[in-house]
Amino acid sequence: MQQQLRQLRDLMLNNTTPIYFIDWCLFTALGMEQYIGNIQFICSTDNFYGQHPNIFVPKTFIYNHQHTSEQILNALLQNAEVREHIKSRGPGKLLTWLLDEESERLAAELDLEICLPSVQLRLHWDNKINTNRLAEKAGVPCVPYIISAIENYEQLCSITAHLGENLVVQMPHGMAGETTFFIANEKDFDSCKDEICNGEEMKIMRRINCRAAGLEACITKHGTVASPLLVELFGLPETNIYKGGWSGDEFFPNAFPNHIIQSAMEYAVKMGEALRSVGYKGYFEPDFLIDEDTDNLYLGEMNLRFSGFTPLVNNTNQAVNEIPLFLLHLAEWLDVEYELDVYALNNYWIEQQNLRTLSFLHVKNVEDALAVPIPTGIYRMDDSENVIFERFGLSPQYIQSDNEIFWFSTSAKDSTIGRGEELGAFFLPARVTNDGKNLNSKAKAWIKGLLAVPR
Repeated sequence: MQQQLRQLRDLMLNNTTPIYFIDWCLFTALGMEQYIGNIQFICSTDNFYGQHPNIFVPKTFIYNHQHTSEQILNALLQNAEVREHIKSRGPGKLLTWLLDEESERLAAELDLEICLPSVQLRLHWDNKINTNRLAEKAGVPCVPYIISAIENYEQLCSITAHLGENLVVQMPHGMAGETTFFIANEKDFDSCKDEICNGEEMKIMRRINCRAAGLEACITKHGTVASPLLVELFGLPETNIYKGGWSGDEFFPNAFPNHIIQSAMEYAVKMGEALRSVGYKGYFEPDFLIDEDTDNLYLGEMNLRFSGFTPLVNNTNQAVNEIPLFLLHLAEWLDVEYELDVYALNNYWIEQQNLRTLSFLHVKNVEDALAVPIPTGIYRMDDSENVIFERFGLSPQYIQSDNEIFWFSTSAKDSTIGRGEELGAFFLPARVTNDGKNLNSKAKAWIKGLLAVPR
């Protein structure tokens, strides 16, 4: 297996096909310039302030923090400077995070092959309702649920009597923190009825006492590869204004019982093969829920793309020492021949002694006042818990001690960040919680110190 991985890494590092990662910022592809030859990052804003060797930012592009990722991608693909830059390097492959059918049209104009299955295919199976239906066929358990349109509170109570009084309602698409609703009474229902009583089918689940977990996986020509299981963090008040909003992840050995680790890998492989059967290949991210009362593992939802914790998965020690999933995904769209023992790799990655701790917190502005960006780089904490800029760095791999973090600003240099908007993210080689739910004192000190950094 190790020889196979070395050969594939060499192939990717010596790649001559132009590769373009195009997005509003570099977040998803952090550190990937170390592994992929001939890659160019085209972004709407330079979060490294001119110090990253592979970023191209068009001077004529006007960055707007309020625009969606799809809108920014499409604007970049239409930008004259970007189009001229791509034409000067030649046609190739396009990697990105979120896109729509307009993105597909614009990429085709530039003779770029998008390294993702079609938007239409992904939207169909990314739908939370269709995800559950696919999981049923694959033999992957989901939290007890029904699928139905919701008319009013009385009808909701009638069709969910078997699920209990505490319910979770999810819209088919959208960000979990903004499209997931917790309903235990009519007052809860009234607060979200305009969103959920819209004629669409909703996923209505029993509310369980759960612990969130997730992993990333890649459907390759040799089988489905699954990363180690991560602890997912939600609704941290220090970093997020949404109760169900994703707040980051912890990657550390022995985070879960062995049977949960094994089941998560097996379920990911089953979902991967089910997706392969409908024409999907490459990256996907299944979220899992562990029922703390029964110790059952359930599939929660699935993202058919790179996800919010892609930069964590691709900068952990298992990625650095073996291979980032990002490379396996790209290999599916490049004309390279390689061998890979998927079974051996999956089993190596679930061996807990092979993992080293790396955590990640996604930080939003939780205050009413406007915030300003914190420069990207390596920071350290002194004995008085003051956080100090130490030196420049390109990725979490530049961390050199347990008392350092890598901070990545997701905002333009001169932008202002409103309540609920992203400030950035930081990575540290330690846990950020003690219980998988609440920030520990050191993580809180890092956040407090970062927000106080002069800028």
